[in-house]
Amino acid sequence: MSSTVITSRNTQPNTTVLARLAERWRSAGVFLACMDRDGNLLWHDSQMPRVLSLCLTDDAGIAQQARKLPDAPGAAHVALSAPIPGFKIVLTPVSRRRKLSAWIAIMARTENLPAASEDLAHFAQKASMDAQSLAAQAHKVPLVAPATFNSLVTLVEQMHEDLQGAATSTNELSSVTEQLTSVYEEISLLYKISSGMRFSQKPQTFLESVCREVQEIGNFRAVGVALANRDDESAAPILGDLTVLLGQCPFSGTELLSAMHEPIYDALTAGETQVHNEIAPDCDWAKLRTSIKRFVCVPLERDRRALGIMIAIDKNDSSEFNSVDLKLLNNVGNQCSIFLENAALYQDMQGLFMGVLHALTRSIDAKDAYTRGHSQRVAELSRAMAQKIGLSDEQCERVYLSGLLHDVGKIGVPEAVLTKPGRLTEAEFDAIKKHPAIGAQILGNIKQLQDIIPGVLYHHERWDGKGYPYQLAGEKIPLMGRIICVADSFDAMSSTRTYRPALPLETVLGEIQRCAGSQFDPALARVFVTLDFSPYRQAVEEQTAALQAALETEVKTP
Repeated sequence: MSSTVITSRNTQPNTTVLARLAERWRSAGVFLACMDRDGNLLWHDSQMPRVLSLCLTDDAGIAQQARKLPDAPGAAHVALSAPIPGFKIVLTPVSRRRKLSAWIAIMARTENLPAASEDLAHFAQKASMDAQSLAAQAHKVPLVAPATFNSLVTLVEQMHEDLQGAATSTNELSSVTEQLTSVYEEISLLYKISSGMRFSQKPQTFLESVCREVQEIGNFRAVGVALANRDDESAAPILGDLTVLLGQCPFSGTELLSAMHEPIYDALTAGETQVHNEIAPDCDWAKLRTSIKRFVCVPLERDRRALGIMIAIDKNDSSEFNSVDLKLLNNVGNQCSIFLENAALYQDMQGLFMGVLHALTRSIDAKDAYTRGHSQRVAELSRAMAQKIGLSDEQCERVYLSGLLHDVGKIGVPEAVLTKPGRLTEAEFDAIKKHPAIGAQILGNIKQLQDIIPGVLYHHERWDGKGYPYQLAGEKIPLMGRIICVADSFDAMSSTRTYRPALPLETVLGEIQRCAGSQFDPALARVFVTLDFSPYRQAVEEQTAALQAALETEVKTP
């Protein structure tokens, strides 16, 4: 007869504990089994002699006696009448702390079987066995002294209680270990998220990383995030599409948002996580049932302002979302909300900062009608070349910023010199040559702009060492300065000046190639002439049209 696994609770038999207990007592002639309160056999020692297992299945004897026993808490062990003479059977409760749910049957042979007995013959007949054969089997069971049997019963009870307590402690320790592992993974993830927060990074990049980690740790089938439209200040934010959707989802982002419209906006309106471990067949979003069993909607918000929604779809083990899952999703959602709010503030500050810088450069370029837009065009060309040579996105943006501010030092050069139509005197040219150092000095006290100063300070140095202000040569000139040098010269030749019209693109590119190795870094010059200049041409045409309109207005003004 095989063992049956029973749910392991403190009021239910733990078959693993009983098996260990039975193994220890078997050699002493004591055998164990387990019965429910109605006398039904739940478990028995697999190595129990057949004569004893026949006693347990004798429904006319032990089962009837077990049903009549009390089931109140604190029940003591009870001796039963064995159907075979010479054997003793005692039932002891699995647990004395709660209402009775099962009995442990403790059995042993305490006497020799009589040669002839009506009970033995009757039992043998019921078991379809010969009485002598049954007696022979019974005598193979080790004999236990009657006087010691009660003491052995007490020891069995104590050992069972100890083993049961140890098993409970082991289960609790395993549960605590599992919880600690889950908490550790959650803390590690939250630390990783918070330490990796760079508000200058794109929200999609950040959210993709977070969703990937959440999906792995939570063992979710799919995780997605939809962001609200920042320009919309209404009570019902607009969620156009999922910004991020990772994992296996049977719907596209727009389809999922449309199907989950009601539960998503319920979560956003209430400002609380909505758990759907069962999708009702009569709800408006019941069509999800064919592909999705469960999902969770976590609102992303700060100060009651909706920033978006995080959605977790199904668990890979098909289990329901539990408190551990919700704790993970809520904590991660809170971190995402912090990031999104701060990222929005950063973008606003960055926009304000760039607006100020553009206003500053435009004011400098505006000193001469022929140089309007020069700084912006140089910045765009410099960034394009930085991208072409493989610099990182962040480095490219710094090159752009340096190109935008490369002429900021001209604010310290007399306007008469800057706008002089003819050839400059030596003194006037010396004044012009001071603008890189003046620009570096202006930016020197701004911590956030320290790394772009090399482009401002060295953009008039030459590869052959004949530039200014320090006559640096070759690779001693910082890369940022060498990049802006090419872009600045290109725009100067491509723009109309008071003393000459703009040169054709082919002529300017030929000049760049001719001066490679003398004025320009030859490697950068080779890269520069391969750029796409169509955006530049459009910018120049727009600027030329604006300049022409401005000049015509000046002529018409009395």
